[in-house]
Amino acid sequence: MRKCLILLLLGCLSVASVQAQFAKPLKHKVVGMREVSPFSIGVTGSFAANDMIYTAVDKSKLTPYLAPTFGFAAEWNVMNGIAVGLDASYAMRGTNEVFATEFLTSYTTTTFARVKYTMAMNGIEIRVPVTYYIGRSEAVKPYVYMAPRFHLWLNGNVKWERTYDDESYTPLVYESELNKATIAPFDLGAVVGLGLCGRITMAHAQAFVKFDFSYGISALSDFSQLEVDEAVTFQGWGGIEHETLGKRHLHNLEARLTLLMPLRKPLKGACAFNQEQRRSK
Repeated sequence: MRKCLILLLLGCLSVASVQAQFAKPLKHKVVGMREVSPFSIGVTGSFAANDMIYTAVDKSKLTPYLAPTFGFAAEWNVMNGIAVGLDASYAMRGTNEVFATEFLTSYTTTTFARVKYTMAMNGIEIRVPVTYYIGRSEAVKPYVYMAPRFHLWLNGNVKWERTYDDESYTPLVYESELNKATIAPFDLGAVVGLGLCGRITMAHAQAFVKFDFSYGISALSDFSQLEVDEAVTFQGWGGIEHETLGKRHLHNLEARLTLLMPLRKPLKGACAFNQEQRRSK
């Protein structure tokens, strides 16, 4: 995922290099005799490949934890080319880790212990994307954005399983719920992304459709304070001992689809009177 982050950042820089072509964002046209406001509201959803970065463990094989998010979105066109949004979603995050450890069973023979570890995390995600629209097209515009990200974890579980190639050893399995002893209650992070925005115009309405790819990473370690204080047993890797607990950060690659509908401005004065007269006829 780190390589993907580098590629994504390079893509953002290459897009930013065409500043001379920057123009107004997709305009909110007058539709059905009513002028629309710079505010839009709608729905958003995504599908992400999630993983955890463990600073004290580097033996695992990455198997992305695939999960969706879905929620509501809003956007305000602040000025030419720049918009500020707000996304509130129910997010499913987590990680899958697999690794094997070789050990002696006698002076001449060895076997492997194989660990499968899954953490599922469900919570509320808040993002505040600041978007920069690019180009002069009135139909489709590319854009780049950055957003602070906040997660409030509601529930989830951890499942850990250790099996042995030598069947004379008994497999071990445990599963526990996420709570204040196994995860921090929230985390803060950031997201960078790029995408395309298009406008759909209908008889009496219009909508904006946005599709983008992003990379997000948490700035805070999500180990619980009880784990950090060694008041409870670290359940991240089961019975494997480590010199230090280290830190654990969520990161992911995500594809997101958003549908926004511009709000209409309320009519005032003579415009409102004329509109009311037309309705009454």
